[in-house]
Order: sequence, then structure tokens, then C-alpha cells
Amino acid sequence: MKESIPKIIHQIWSGIDEPLPPVFKELGETWKRDYFGWEYIQWDNKMMIDFVMKYYPQHWDIYNKFPYNVQRWDAIRYLILDKLGGMYVDFDYESIMPMDELFHDKFCCFAIEPESHRKVFRRKVNEVFNNALMASIQGHPFMKKVIDNVFSQKALNYQGTKNSCVLNTTGPWLLMDLYYDSTDKEKEDIYLIPCKYVTPFDFNQAHRFRAGEISEELEDCMQEAFAVHYFFSNWRKDNK
Repeated sequence: MKESIPKIIHQIWSGIDEPLPPVFKELGETWKRDYFGWEYIQWDNKMMIDFVMKYYPQHWDIYNKFPYNVQRWDAIRYLILDKLGGMYVDFDYESIMPMDELFHDKFCCFAIEPESHRKVFRRKVNEVFNNALMASIQGHPFMKKVIDNVFSQKALNYQGTKNSCVLNTTGPWLLMDLYYDSTDKEKEDIYLIPCKYVTPFDFNQAHRFRAGEISEELEDCMQEAFAVHYFFSNWRKDNK
């Protein structure tokens, strides 16, 4: 019988450009509140560097050479889940209630995005999912496959805009390509969490909710939500 997902929550804020904004600190507190008994780790830049140097020195050169910081913040989350297991969650996510029941008998999990996002991204796939909320046992084969592709010369040499570079080398599009290239047997071991549980709003709905809108439409979206992604997308706003 396989091990269960470790009760550890990981969040990343490097601190190299600015301290954690108050809105993210507030959202981060919701995970501490709802996951009583879980270990909570907030990773800063020094912790991430020390972690790579200690456990994955073979990947340090590529980690250090990525042209964009967000690629490092993407890449480190896969290494953390591979080594320690647990749940990784972005700071623009709010916990509504514990997801323990969703993770029961699951070994590697990703959050599906709303149907409207599949149309926006023009991806010819059944489901669009992301790396903003993930959970995994230690050493899961799919996470290792992700790491092998992230830490490759092909990823380092990718040519294109920042947006396409990040999405295709360390972000969600890489994950989706690897998942949909997997065998049916391999996919059986990966749980794509329905959006109604973890991504109840699309981009526009999340913006309206953050702006204070109260409507039956938005309330209906929240009926079965364990968590809400607000899609701040801070990484798109700078060139670092």
C-alpha cells in the first residue's frame, strides 16, 4: 500500500523584491487556520537555495541560470514535493475548509481550472490544470518526470516571450503536455481535482469577487469549494 500525502503545507515567497504583501499574508493565514495539525512551511529565497544545494546539487546550474525568477519559483515547488511531499499552494489561494477528504487514497494531485480557461489558452485537451495548488507523496514518478523535463537544456534554451517561456518550461503547459503524453496506467495514479472544489471562479469571476460583488452566480460557484484561486498573476507584471 502506498504512503499517504504528508500533512505539510508549502508556500513560497522569496522576499528578494519585497516582503510578503498584507493581502497574501491574510490569505496564507487561512491555510494555517484550516489545517490544524499540519506542518506549515513558508519558503524564502535562502531556504530555497540551501534546499537545492543540499538535496539537488545536480540541478543547481540550471536552477541558477533560468532567465526569470518565476521559473525558479515554479521549479523549486516540484523539488520540494518530490523530496518532502505535502501540499504546495500559491499565496493567491484562500482556504475555505480542509481538503483531507479529497486527498484520501490519492498520491499526486493537481487543480483543474474552469472550462473557460481551456478556451482562452486554446488547448486541445480534456482538462486544463495548473501548478498553483498541488499535492503529492514523496518521490512520485510523475513529479520526477516533471523535474527531468524542467531541469533540461531544452528548457534552459527555450526561445519566446516571458509568458510562453514560463508556461512551456516550468509552468502549467509543461505539466499538461507531460500528463497527456502519459499512459492510461500512469494517469490512474494522478488525480485532477475538479474545479468546483479548488478553482470555483474563472479569471473574470475572481476579479469580480475580489472587487466585492455579491451575486447568486458567484454564490453558486462557491457551493462546494474547499479553496479559491484569485489569479493575481503577479509573475506577469515584471521582467525578472
